[in-house]
Amino acid sequence: MRLLLVDDERLALILLEKELRSVAEKSGVPVEIVALQSPGSVMAEAEKWRPDVVFLDIHMPEISGLQIAEMLQERRPEIMVVFMTAFDSYALEAFELSAIDYVLKPLVRDRLEKTFKRIVARREVPDIEELPVQDAKSHVILCSGTLLVQSGIGEPELPKWRTAKAQELFAYLLLRRGATVHKSTILELLFPELGMKPAMARLYTAIYQIRQCMALMGLDITIQNISMQEAYILRVGENVTIENERWEQELLVAAEQEPPLYNRIEELLADYDGGYLRDHDYVWAEGEQARLSGLWMSHARKLAAYLETQGREDEALKLYVRLQEMDPYQESDGLAILKLYERLGQYDKIIGYTAQLENLFMEELGLPLPPSIASWREERGLRS
Repeated sequence: MRLLLVDDERLALILLEKELRSVAEKSGVPVEIVALQSPGSVMAEAEKWRPDVVFLDIHMPEISGLQIAEMLQERRPEIMVVFMTAFDSYALEAFELSAIDYVLKPLVRDRLEKTFKRIVARREVPDIEELPVQDAKSHVILCSGTLLVQSGIGEPELPKWRTAKAQELFAYLLLRRGATVHKSTILELLFPELGMKPAMARLYTAIYQIRQCMALMGLDITIQNISMQEAYILRVGENVTIENERWEQELLVAAEQEPPLYNRIEELLADYDGGYLRDHDYVWAEGEQARLSGLWMSHARKLAAYLETQGREDEALKLYVRLQEMDPYQESDGLAILKLYERLGQYDKIIGYTAQLENLFMEELGLPLPPSIASWREERGLRS
């Protein structure tokens, strides 16, 4: 087993190597050890020597152990990481989620033996790359309500996130896919209550968990470090489809035909439930929810007008009612509903609906009925 030890303190390196050789000999596990005092050369050594485990001191002057671990996870995800720290107790719980273990300085032989046993046990478990994964050519990420992943024709499933923050970070990066997202933006969004150091620890942990989860599911999705490690970019492979993106593209294609493919537009509008990540209650998702709802309403109004020309008033009425539920203050939708009630001979509903609108505008906005609706009512001799 190959062990790479990284610490900027020479005496700490010597002691760690000595203790590890003793523990390995006692366990009967042969080891090869390379010790580095220069953290800047870790990646080159990892690429060349391909260690099984890297022992990383968290606090080093050139680059932190967290940053090195993040780069290792991106380029060599099979490498196990053990963090070493003399303090920063805030990070220990987070490190346990992403690293194989952590050890406190000064080193204690019994604790190091437990770490070594954990390493040996983990090596007996198949690597992620060896685990059976689902077909990476047919994954759909469903974003309506709860974020789910569907493989092929199988049932959608909830990814096995280790923490709620990992799930939210994935959802946020997925929304911003293909764009550069600075770490400072993520820290402010997800960990505003934490200081820089604990927030970075949580961020690293969440990225690690996302990568592990994607690998286990066989999803062709990558998260890369860019801009000198100060930002991330999530890329989706050609074999992964995002549900709402596909819906939007198909809707636009159908609408841009001459004449528009109204039957297909009707099917697509029926498929939309207006619930982009609704079950997760993410504040940052509200903009996308509003954008998709606006897109739906725009095409629904055009479809409703078309249905009226085809004598399909009942279907047009259902669309307008749903539009009015989504955007209750839209004057044109309210007037369209009244006119359709009249054309369909549903006179009893006209009085009730105008009263409903009058109460809505007065109670919610403190305003009278919109002029077009008030004039329409007066022309028919209806009382307020």
